[in-house]
Parts: sequence; structure tokens; C-alpha cells
Amino acid sequence: MKAIEDKIQGQINKLKELRKTKACSTARVNLKNSADADVYKRADEGTLTSARVIERAKKGQLVDGSGATCEELDKLLEVDKKAVKFEKDKLEAMGGGDAATKKIVSDAEKAIEAQVAKLQAKKKAKKCI
Repeated sequence: MKAIEDKIQGQINKLKELRKTKACSTARVNLKNSADADVYKRADEGTLTSARVIERAKKGQLVDGSGATCEELDKLLEVDKKAVKFEKDKLEAMGGGDAATKKIVSDAEKAIEAQVAKLQAKKKAKKCI
């Protein structure tokens, strides 16, 4: 039994190494930003949130999108569009509020809008339906 387990583990290790060298889109090491893998995972699990999109936008850490599947791109776009709407509504509700806070919200909104355009271009380049 132990010999079989060792053989299986050896095969798993070989496959992990092969994934790194073959530029598989699922390999974290092949992503432009390894943190994108966590976002893609949340897309697969259906747990993406607008709040996280907004937070990443404020930090300048939006996903690249090049390692995403067509389905993941659809989910990312859906949540990003909700985040843009949320930020626009927030700006409208702020009215004549604090200029510094308004700038932060406005910058996040613009970053997410740019992200939506970028992801739509990735989707088109991948010939997603």
C-alpha cells in the first residue's frame, strides 16, 4: 500500500512540475499576478463580491484577466459592473461631501470601468461567446 501511495505522490509531483513548465493557465506561477488565482477561484466558486473589487481598485490590484477562462471572465465582468454602479450611486449620494473621499470613490470607479473594458477585450480575444 505504501509503495502505491509513494508512486501516486511521485506522479502528482511530476504533474505539478510539468504544469509550471508548460504554461498551463491554471498554474499560479504562470499568471502575471499570482494573486489573480485567488480571484479566479472565487469566480469559479461564485463568491466574487463588489466590495472586494472596489478594495482591489483602490489598491491598484485589479486582475489581469489573461489567465481567466471565458466563464470566469463573465463572472468577473458581472461583479465589476455591479461595483461600478455601486460607486456611481455612492458618488451621487455624497453630493457636496468631502472632496478627498469623493476623489477616492471616483478614482475607484474609473479604475473599475477601465477594468471592464480590458476584460471585455480579453473575452473578445479569447473568442468567448
